[in-house]
Parts: sequence; structure tokens; C-alpha cells
Amino acid sequence: MARDLSNARTCPEQGVTVLLALGSNLGDRRALLREGTRRLSAGGDLIVEAASALYASAPVDADGGEFLNAVIRVRTSLAPAEVLRRAKAIERDLGRTGQQGDARPLDVDVLYFGDGATTAPDLVVPHPRRLDRPFVLVPLLEVCGTMPEPGTNRTIADSVADLAAAGRGTLRRVEGPSWLDGME
Repeated sequence: MARDLSNARTCPEQGVTVLLALGSNLGDRRALLREGTRRLSAGGDLIVEAASALYASAPVDADGGEFLNAVIRVRTSLAPAEVLRRAKAIERDLGRTGQQGDARPLDVDVLYFGDGATTAPDLVVPHPRRLDRPFVLVPLLEVCGTMPEPGTNRTIADSVADLAAAGRGTLRRVEGPSWLDGME
């Protein structure tokens, strides 16, 4: 069950729901996920509304050890390019080299930005590989399982069921949504 943080702070009056995937497979993974989330929300213009549990998974197209993964639901009045810029700056600040296939102290992907779609050289929303990745879909299910997939009559829960039926939906749950408790 996702941790609902919607009453933790006042959300921007005008804003959109954004879903972000977080991953780490280098260093103190849990602490890096917390710190990345703290930095994302530090300006007050990106408000964390809900967080999934933490899940462990083998790396996919990346060096290093086992990943810890989570999805957070945020509300913001920022533009998609600004959310991406902030996420990538935080990744760099926390040690990500940005090289393809590198181990990742922090990896942040924009999965959805409201119900809109965008295609730019550095940002495609909805994220093009989201439906093929159990380490994204399972935590995503916790924060918005009934959400319809844009342009279809399917939900995130339907996609998780498809992965499970194909034998690809298994992950190890490491910790509940309390991993984000006490974030300042």
C-alpha cells in the first residue's frame, strides 16, 4: 500500500500530477533515494503526495549491484523540462556520471506528466519503456493502480497482471512506504 502524503503540505494551487521512478544501485541506496526525494521537493514547487514501497531488482542495462526502486507521485506547477532539469541536476550532485550503463547512486525517470504526452530529444512522456519494467510497474501500481494508460482502456493494474502472467512481475519488497518517513 502506498504511503499517502497529500496532507503533508499544501499543494500548489495550479498543478499537475507527475509520476517519477527512482532507482539506486550504488552506495547507501535507501539514503540516496530519500535524499533525492528531499532535494526534488526542497523548493516547495514539487510536492510529494505518495510513495510506493521499496523494491529490489537486478540491474537492467546498468553496471553495479542490485537496485532499490520506488515510485513517487508529486504535484507541481513546473513545466516538464524543469522537472527533468531538476532531476538530472540532483542525479549529478549525488554522483551519477551520466554515462550509458553506469552504476547509479540515483536515477530519476519521468514516467507520466499529468495525462499529457511530450516528445523532446531529452524527454519522452509517457516513458517509453515503463510497461516493460516490473521494477517500475509494481511500485507504480501502489501509487496509481487504477490510473488509465493514456490512449487506452487499460490500467496500470492491467499491465502488472500482464507481466505477472508472463512470469516477469516478481520483485522483492524490501521496505514499505515508510522509507520516506521523516523526510525534511
